[in-house]
Amino acid sequence: MIIRAEPEHLKAINTIYNQAVADGLRTAHTQPVSLKQRREWLNNHPKNTHPVFVYLDGDTVLGWLSVSPYRSDRQALNEVVEISYYVDYDHHDQGIATELMEYALQFCRNSNYRLAVSILVSGNKPSIALLQKFDFTEAGRIPHALHFDDEYRDHLYMYRKL
Repeated sequence: MIIRAEPEHLKAINTIYNQAVADGLRTAHTQPVSLKQRREWLNNHPKNTHPVFVYLDGDTVLGWLSVSPYRSDRQALNEVVEISYYVDYDHHDQGIATELMEYALQFCRNSNYRLAVSILVSGNKPSIALLQKFDFTEAGRIPHALHFDDEYRDHLYMYRKL
């Protein structure tokens, strides 16, 4: 079941995100995000316009997806949203990200957003494949923008019209 995230989901959301941080090459964070930071993040996602959705199995959060403003301080971009998503590593390859993406894109269309953007680390083949499955195309990249230990990766921008 997919619902809008509530404060009681924050710990699980943060744990899932920090799995990606620990894995490396999945997010630009190299240090775990604190629960306090995650709480502030959720507070900056109004449920009606820029929600965070969670995929639940019973009461257990298995994945989440956020619909965030893209450069919120720039009014001419208010029809563009950024989509980010993470699935618990024990539940990869079970279609959770696909269901979250379908749900979120329908929300975005119903909300009259015009474009969806996803920003990711190049080389993240599962995320790129998921985005391509939903007709996202590469819009650009910043070569060697991310530095992980002794490795550099591009910051990849993908988008789709809604």
